[in-house]
Amino acid sequence: MWNSRRPMTEDTTRGGDSEPPKYADTNRATRCDGGRAAATESRDVWESPVEGVATGISKETDVPIPMRDGLELAGNVYRPEEPGEEFGEVPGEYPVIMEFTGWGKDIYWGQAQELFGEQWPGTGVGYEPWSPPVAHSCTFESENPNFWVPHGYVNIVVDGRGFGRSPGEFAGFEAWGRDMYDAIEWAARQPWSNGKVGMSGVSILSILQYYAAEANPPHLEAICPWQGAPDDLYRHGGIGPVTSPTSTDDFPVPNDPAWPAPEETNPPTPDPRSEDELFAEITQPALICGSWSSHGLFSRGDFRAFRNIASEDKWLYNHGREKWATFYETEAQAFRKRFFDHFLKGTDSRILDEKPVRAEVRDSLRSWSVRTADDFPLPETQYRTLHLDGTDRSLTDRGTPARASAVSYDATTTDSVAFEHTFEEETALVGYQGLKLWVAPEDAADADLFVTVRKLDRNGDEVKFHGYSAPLAHPVALGFLRLSHRTLNAAKSTRWEPFLERDADPEPVEPGDPVACQIPIRPSGTRYREGETLQVEVSGTLFGHEDMTETYPARKRGETALGLETINEGEHTIHTGGEYDSRLVIPEVPPEPPTR
Repeated sequence: MWNSRRPMTEDTTRGGDSEPPKYADTNRATRCDGGRAAATESRDVWESPVEGVATGISKETDVPIPMRDGLELAGNVYRPEEPGEEFGEVPGEYPVIMEFTGWGKDIYWGQAQELFGEQWPGTGVGYEPWSPPVAHSCTFESENPNFWVPHGYVNIVVDGRGFGRSPGEFAGFEAWGRDMYDAIEWAARQPWSNGKVGMSGVSILSILQYYAAEANPPHLEAICPWQGAPDDLYRHGGIGPVTSPTSTDDFPVPNDPAWPAPEETNPPTPDPRSEDELFAEITQPALICGSWSSHGLFSRGDFRAFRNIASEDKWLYNHGREKWATFYETEAQAFRKRFFDHFLKGTDSRILDEKPVRAEVRDSLRSWSVRTADDFPLPETQYRTLHLDGTDRSLTDRGTPARASAVSYDATTTDSVAFEHTFEEETALVGYQGLKLWVAPEDAADADLFVTVRKLDRNGDEVKFHGYSAPLAHPVALGFLRLSHRTLNAAKSTRWEPFLERDADPEPVEPGDPVACQIPIRPSGTRYREGETLQVEVSGTLFGHEDMTETYPARKRGETALGLETINEGEHTIHTGGEYDSRLVIPEVPPEPPTR
């Protein structure tokens, strides 16, 4: 029987001609056959959504989920409905895919215009005519019940403590591990559950999975964090604070508890451990998505999580495209289904034949190839050093230039300095790049350094890619460093990935004195054809010479979703050659062997 606090009502609306149901009201169960697609104007990037809940799905809203301190969280439960079944019957036992959200379980893709006055970016899916549409009734950034429930899964979306329809006090996302543990174990005990629970979801729904997995609920069998790892949004080499996104200021999360909290509760407390300590405790099978296209928001932590979690069974699904559209597209959903079918159902072992790493190598905005590997960074990577030469602003592979030189830029404007290397043969760069600079802030004791890696075609025009922080107009990669935060963690740093010691005391500099620093550049995958150019731009502003409007979420070219408060004053001077071994390490991978 349903564990329901108050009588549930059934919506028997059926048929394509009926008005599609609205899911803003609570405490009701709804079933529907689907609905009508809205018209899409030609200027829209995205396909239109589909309204309603698919045939064969029962939805129950505001199901109380008990926590150990007596508080009950509110969840929406979607489960398979068999033909002829009376509402509330339990026709079988199914694996569960659960998501915890900090946005609100009753904020659906189809309600964007109603709630925020405009369509959310990513509504619908992207690339193929046959890609499944995102349901109007799919919770923002969660798995689509219209896909999973007909395939024999129960899907549960839960509002975290103090969010949406759940009562209680919010103590930070780092504190949600205990509540997720209790919710997972509750789901495993329900009569419609086979006792196996997985987690999935994008962004904050991804981040929270790491805290759940570290808590190690006995019935959590697999996790699928998709573009989002703990603390990643705030890792910009000390630059900041982050001014955009401002999260709940831009997307106000409704707080309308379905029932009151107990008079006394014992809420969980935040987990203060570092990301690597957290990752080391995670042993569940994991399918992690890390993208080339979330630089400045995520990416860094996704790849680090894959490298450092203790799971024996783990996969990295990499792409360089739109965040939400890729999550819901055919290939990605099929990959996740193979993963969950094996670890939650035991019905499909094909995931075990998949190489641990799927990586995209981009040629242009809509052209890429896929290669697979046994690990990340790719084991076949050959690291090559290019030295900066200020005399001609080149990147040379002939060693440190003998002649010392210096070039400057105004750090308070979009002024910048760029160094270039033109490839004589086709070259693929996949993985991390590390930049060492000798730099002097001329008028201050500190400096914020922004690195922008670009691809130029044979005509010298930039080839742009997609990135969440710059839609359809993103460079190859980004790097960040506040100069006083340049201390490295020697144990974790490599030649290709400088690892900044986050808790080190700041090291100011004397104005005008060159100091050495190493700047980690977020991982990327890009193919350069013969005659194409790698450009590395250094500046005092995000995206260098490009002046973008700060808008969250960014929806069109010329906008950025990322804003960082900087401390720059006056000029910065980059020193190269002679005693100043400024250099860039790049990750070359050999061409893929032809397939038979």
